[in-house]
Amino acid sequence: MNVLKKRFNINASVLIRTAGLFFGLLAMLNNSCMESATTKSDFRLRPETGRAKVWYERCLVGLEVGPTGAQFGHSDAKDTRYCAKFNGREIVRYCVDANCDYLVIWARDGDYAYYNSKLLPKAPGLGKRDPLRETVEEAQKHKLPVIAYCVVQQGGHFLVAHPEFEMRDSNGNRIGRFCYNSDYLEVMKKIVAEQLAYGIDGFHIDMLDQGFGPPYGCWCEHCRKKFKAEFGRPMPKSVTWDEDWDRMLEFRYAGSARFEQALCEYIKSLNPRATVDFNYHGNPPFSWEVGQRPVQHAGNGDFVTGETGVWGFSALTVGLNAEFYRAATPGLPFQVAMQRGVRMYHDQTTRPLNDIRWELLTLLAHGTFVTVVDKTGFDGWLDPVAYERIGTAFEEVRAKRSHFGHKPVSEVGIYFSSRTRDWIGRDEPARYFRSFQGAHKALAYEHIPWSVVLDENATIETLKKLPIVLLPNAGIVSAKELALLHRYVEEGGNLIITGLSGCYDRMGQLQKKSSLESLVGARFIRKLDSLDN
Repeated sequence: MNVLKKRFNINASVLIRTAGLFFGLLAMLNNSCMESATTKSDFRLRPETGRAKVWYERCLVGLEVGPTGAQFGHSDAKDTRYCAKFNGREIVRYCVDANCDYLVIWARDGDYAYYNSKLLPKAPGLGKRDPLRETVEEAQKHKLPVIAYCVVQQGGHFLVAHPEFEMRDSNGNRIGRFCYNSDYLEVMKKIVAEQLAYGIDGFHIDMLDQGFGPPYGCWCEHCRKKFKAEFGRPMPKSVTWDEDWDRMLEFRYAGSARFEQALCEYIKSLNPRATVDFNYHGNPPFSWEVGQRPVQHAGNGDFVTGETGVWGFSALTVGLNAEFYRAATPGLPFQVAMQRGVRMYHDQTTRPLNDIRWELLTLLAHGTFVTVVDKTGFDGWLDPVAYERIGTAFEEVRAKRSHFGHKPVSEVGIYFSSRTRDWIGRDEPARYFRSFQGAHKALAYEHIPWSVVLDENATIETLKKLPIVLLPNAGIVSAKELALLHRYVEEGGNLIITGLSGCYDRMGQLQKKSSLESLVGARFIRKLDSLDN
């Protein structure tokens, strides 16, 4: 131990404990001193510009309120029970009583508008009422920021009425999603312009995906022409996992990014102070099929919004998701949405208070601001018990505000490889995610401070902030990444390398030698039948 302390200018016990958790290769050189103290730094405060702060720079907690009944599309357009009690004024009053800093109000989903739209059908139970107008007018009395929730990608009545915007699979079949290379963008511009005219403070734009599994798209005529113009060759005829499919993945990623950027730019052209955030699907368990990379699709709005919760992730990944969003948009605020229902968003069983407190305070401790999602009953009824519990939790947040927004301390950076996700995970991304999430689990259980490092935006400055960088089964390591890791070690960093890191080429094929051999001084002999030995 004395020898280690002398050789490594870090907490030797952390290095030993971390290395002991992972069966792999450990490359260690002298490491410079790292800052270990927690320093106060409010992540919501930008450099002084002489202007008033926008809402997300001063807010910590809010509610998103929307109905249950049309979330999957194709609901009964004649059922006037739906949203009969969905009342914007009442929602605002409940939120104010629950100590909300802001409100995200449901304005559009795949089936309906929840305001008087000239473009979209309105929820049948609303009659002549306009919940968006009710919300904005009541919120102004309380100086409560109002954000419009607006869906982009969801099959429903509008898509059925406009097949010209629909994605096609490789056989030309309609697959129930909007194509981002069609003229649907122009429709979305008109929709957000309608909502912006109400005087809202910004948009939360959801469902910017290309589907969450097969059938995959898109092979419509818009996409075929655009692909041919861009690459000088026709699209691959299916999911081929070759050079043509590599081009197809780039084409899909670029299409999603262009759509987000164009929509954001249009909103800003109408109102530069209106905020825009897109719901994000670049972190596990999502993969290439969604059409998002971790970094490329996180920074196209004012801040990134991601989700958490046992329903779709796990209890352990509450903090992991938050740190993933931080890593994807370094230096920017980031928002996380959690649900009030026990099982999932549209579950009407309200979580116990301490369960809400646990997730809420965990997220805030990781530096996020948090939106609790309340899905009302079918008729739009608000559950007073839910708002009482949320209000109690939000009151505690206000009392403990000084504890949030500090600079995090990290001893180990967990490296995430998006190329490995795509080309080794392929149609079963959990094959890679298990290693990344398992590394996090081991560190969390041992109470070793950790953070997330992403291959897309990792720099030497990023790595040098960390005493240790862990590559958990990062099968594909590019020449650029290898040079970065070499420099990190040469300048005093410590690597822990596990699994088959560096053992695959860029197309996900096993190599005869690891690209990391020159770095770690060991040879790759063969792949074992199991990663867990």
